[in-house]
Formats: sequence, C-alpha cells, structure tokens
Amino acid sequence: MTGRSTAFGDEGTGVFRRLGNLAMELGTSLTGGGSTSFTGVAPALPALMAGNPAIAQQLYRGIYRFAGHTVECQPTQIFEAAAPTAAWSDGLHGFAWLSHLEAPGLALYRAFARSLVQNWAAQRRRTSFDASCRRLMSLSRHAGFVLSGASAQFESRFLYLVTREAVQIARLRPRGTAQQLRQSIAVLTAALAFRGGGSLGNDALARTASLIASVILPDGGPADRSPKSLLDLLADLVPLRAAMEAQRIAIPQGLNAAMERAIPMLRMLCHGDEGLAVFHGVEHTSAAIVRAIFEHDVVQGSPLSHAAQSGYCRMSQGQSIVIADCGAPAICDSALAFEFSDGPQRIVGSCGVPANASPAWQAAARTPAAHSTLRLDNESIKNSKPVFSRKTTREPASPVTAELFDLPQGTLVKARSAVHSASGLIHHREIFLASGGHDLRGEDSIERSGADRPANFIIRFHLHPAIKASANRKGAAIILLLPNKEAWQFSARGGAMMLEESIYLASGAGPRHSWQIVVRGAAQASARINWAFRKLERQARHNGATGAAPQLPF
Repeated sequence: MTGRSTAFGDEGTGVFRRLGNLAMELGTSLTGGGSTSFTGVAPALPALMAGNPAIAQQLYRGIYRFAGHTVECQPTQIFEAAAPTAAWSDGLHGFAWLSHLEAPGLALYRAFARSLVQNWAAQRRRTSFDASCRRLMSLSRHAGFVLSGASAQFESRFLYLVTREAVQIARLRPRGTAQQLRQSIAVLTAALAFRGGGSLGNDALARTASLIASVILPDGGPADRSPKSLLDLLADLVPLRAAMEAQRIAIPQGLNAAMERAIPMLRMLCHGDEGLAVFHGVEHTSAAIVRAIFEHDVVQGSPLSHAAQSGYCRMSQGQSIVIADCGAPAICDSALAFEFSDGPQRIVGSCGVPANASPAWQAAARTPAAHSTLRLDNESIKNSKPVFSRKTTREPASPVTAELFDLPQGTLVKARSAVHSASGLIHHREIFLASGGHDLRGEDSIERSGADRPANFIIRFHLHPAIKASANRKGAAIILLLPNKEAWQFSARGGAMMLEESIYLASGAGPRHSWQIVVRGAAQASARINWAFRKLERQARHNGATGAAPQLPF
C-alpha cells in the first residue's frame, strides 16, 4: 500500500503545469475574441443516479470492467494498460466510473480519483469523439467530489485541464446532427459546472436548443427510432435543465418544448417494469435510469397511444401493455413486431441488440427473425420472382402504415408493411387488446404478387427468459407460466405451432436462454393466421385449458 499512498500525495505539479500552459494557449472561444478560463466550481449539477459503492471497491483494487471485458492492474496505472477492445477503451476514457467512486462518500476514494486524473493527464492518449465528450461531462459532474480536500495547486491545474478539454471539444467539427448535439451538450455541461464559462456556455446552450429539433420529432420520438437514443438524450438533458433552473438561467423555449414532448414518448416506449421496449438498438432495458428520469418529470404527461412520426403504437388495458413497431426499418428490420407485458412481467419481446458482440451477432440481432413478427424463410425469399410493374412497385409515402382505434371492447391496431414488397410480400397485422387486458388477439395476413410457387412463412413470438412455456396435454395450446404464478395460454389457427429455443440479449448480464413460439405455414397468393394470448384463471389452469379458435371480435 506504500506505493499507492505516495501516488496520492503527489498532486502532479509538473503534469498540470504543462496542461496549464496549453490551456491558456487554447483559451479562445468559438465566437472569436473572447476567452474561456474556468475559475471555480459552480453549484453541483444534480445527479440523475448515484453510483455503485461495490464498483468503487473493485476500481480501488485495480479491477476495471467495461463493455464485457476486465483488465486488472496496479490501480492507478490503468491508463498505461492495453485496452482489449475499443468499447472498453471508451468506457475507461469516458470517466463515468467517477460516479461509483463518489458514491461511498469517502476521502480515500477522492484521493484515488485525483490520482487517476493525474495518470490520465500524463498519458494523454487520443480517444474517440464519444469518449471525449463523456469524459468532459463526467469531469464536470463530479468536479466537486474530485476537488474536495485537494490542494489549491491541484484545483488550479484541474480547472486548466477541464478548460482545455472544453475548448478542444468545442472546436471539433463532428459530422451528423446527433454528434453535434452530443458535442454541444458536453460543452454546456462544463459551462454549467464551472464559473467563468462566458460565451462558451451561451453558444453551447443556443446550439443545443437549435439542434434538438432535428433529433426529437414533433411527437417526441427520436429521429433514429431508437428508444435507447431517447433515453440517453434525456439522461443528459434532465440534470442540465434542473441545473439551469437552479442557476436561474433562461431555458430556450425550443429546448424545453422538445423535452416536454420526449418524456411522454419515453413513457410510451416503456413496459410495466418501467424498462424500455427492446426495439432498434436497445441493449438493456435500463429501468433504473428510466425511473430516475420520471422522478424529475413534474408534468407527469400520459404516454402516447399512437406516435405516427416515430412509428410506434401502444395499447394499455388493465395491467397489460402492448408496444408495436409500426414504422420503417431503422437500426433493426422489425416492421410490425410487438412486445407484450402483464404488469411488471414481460411476456413477448425481442432478442435485443448485444452491445459488445461480434459483427455477426450484431447483424443477426437486427433481422426480423430476432423480433416478434412475420417473415418469409430464406429459401422463399431467394426463389421469389417479384413483378416490377408500375402498379406493384409504387409504395405509400412510408413502407409501414398503422391506425389505432379505441373501441368499447378494447383497443385495435391495424398495420400494413410493404418493407419487403421487392420480394413480393405485403404483410398486414391486426392486434386487439380487450378491455381488462386479459385477452390479446392478432391476425397476420400475407399478400404475394408475382408468386409462381408457395412461400414458407414464419411468425415468431420471442418469450422473456423468465417465462416457463409448455404445450398442454392435447398440444392445441401453449401454457406460459409467469414468475408470479399467473398464467397465459397461447393458441393459433392457420399454421403449425411449436416451441423452439431462443436467446435474450438485453439483460445487461450477457446472453440468456429463452424460448420462442413459432408458427409456420405456406402461402401462394395469400394466407391468414390467427393467434391469441388469453390469461387463465387458476381453476382453468388446473382443469387443463383448451385452445379455442382465436378470432378478432368483429
């Protein structure tokens, strides 16, 4: 332990003196003429979530786990270690781990954090754009923690270091609106966390307000259709809005309005466990972060039912929730896929996109087969002969359209997908959730043009790994047992039904084994498949439920 104590005692005078000189050299703001030099720490930015003290202990022991990989070394020498992957490097250089060191509230971890900052400053390795922005935000959010009990000399050099980071990031010219917004949010975070930001903070706030209109759609959804993108953006903006309110800084109307649209949209994309629906790049349901955002929502707006621009529909009856992807393919090819939950328990969902998997796994997780929707099998797609006449190739404005109807009997979604019309396939899906939420019924129908032979189709219903599934004694239905001992019954008409193995990739703890219900059939010019999920009363479970023919109620 002697070596570690020596490292804590050295405030890195030489390193920070060099950084101070560089900071003064780079102190010109983007507006030209002005200078930026942070002179002290402003009131602490509100924390959206506290860190994990157990992870702080691991870091102090030299165990660094990021992006599914672990590196062990002398605790303060981690920036000299070789990174196993680019994602691991981003996790290290993003400095989000400062929240874990702050969580126990110990002076020991403050000194350790200062030592790590010194070590990083001495190495000065080039890092990715995302990691650079995250690092600036982390250093800004946790500046009070790092500087508490530090010498005046360390504080002065630290302020120079953060000034340098902020000015360098502000001078970058990232491509794409999403990266430009990330840049402006990072600089704005620093300007709010420190005194002396001057025009740098004003410019960043104005740019954030301007860019957000391109990232948040009029219905509040994310332009890339990813629930994860929406969550990440709100996780950054919600604390900043609270900080601006505390510092009595006027919040631009466009920024505030976008956030007021986005939070109800986030509610729309969450199940009863308050975690995200696993669509378009979601690698973890992130229920804890979602709950933290909702705790800051003073408006408490209701979730939307139909977000046409974002391409989602939501049905809620009783405790049951259905969230359907009714938009064009984006990160994933998942048109007309749906997810279904009963209270806090998820029943039907998607596989999820693994954050740290191989390119082959990433690609597979984005296909229709990884979602609860219909697709032609590969052989049928290969052998299809679409007709390229003017009539059959003309598409609607969007390849996917949907309507939602609130009816006395329940809620109905009628959707159409022409995403794969080049293979001669038009897919229609109707989903009905009855009042009370105990009865979910669906109908998938297929239209095929230019077909000279039957095509095999597959409809998948991926079950959450917590669900126990088994066929009933007659094989006419599949019984789904939930962890709370409630049960649902699945039945289908128009295809062969069976249980097959699946995999769940959105647990945050690696792949988990799960099951999927698969309905197979063949269609020449058209086909129709009906299916239903019905909640079982306890008496019906004991008597052995039968698979009644599923139908829509009208």
